[in-house]
Amino acid sequence: MKSGLTVRSDNYADVLDALNKLSGTDVLVGIPAGPPREDSPLSNAEIGYLQSTGATVEIDGAIVTLPPRPFLDMGIEDSRDKTTERLKLAAQSALEGKADVASMHLEAAGQIARDASKAVIEAGDRLTPLSEKTIKKRREMKPPILGDKPLRARGFLFRAIQYVVRKK
Repeated sequence: MKSGLTVRSDNYADVLDALNKLSGTDVLVGIPAGPPREDSPLSNAEIGYLQSTGATVEIDGAIVTLPPRPFLDMGIEDSRDKTTERLKLAAQSALEGKADVASMHLEAAGQIARDASKAVIEAGDRLTPLSEKTIKKRREMKPPILGDKPLRARGFLFRAIQYVVRKK
């Protein structure tokens, strides 16, 4: 007795390959480690961490308490629905044996989360406002910084936000 099932093509190897690639891959969003900035003894990654979590630090000989401004967490949460959809599409593509399409969806998920984190900084409205002392210091800089958005002085931290799709 026949089952009625006809095998038109066997893509088992493609499916297995795509699933192996997908399961061994991370999508990471953040600020890569790097050398100290020209204007600071700290790197963008270190500054981003301190700004995200809050910290008590010494700046120009004064002890300053930075309030937490979790821009990465907020951006990732803001983009959760869109990134989740892309991750689902990546898994579906892997199950169809389409590793290249799965990879494309992983890249898109990273881009979406990165851009959402940058949007939090660009809007600035959900981050703890700058202190009057910081705003005054910005105005006294050469050249002066006229804006008052947190984390958006000269754009170094903003431009450092990246994503990467990599093997575990």
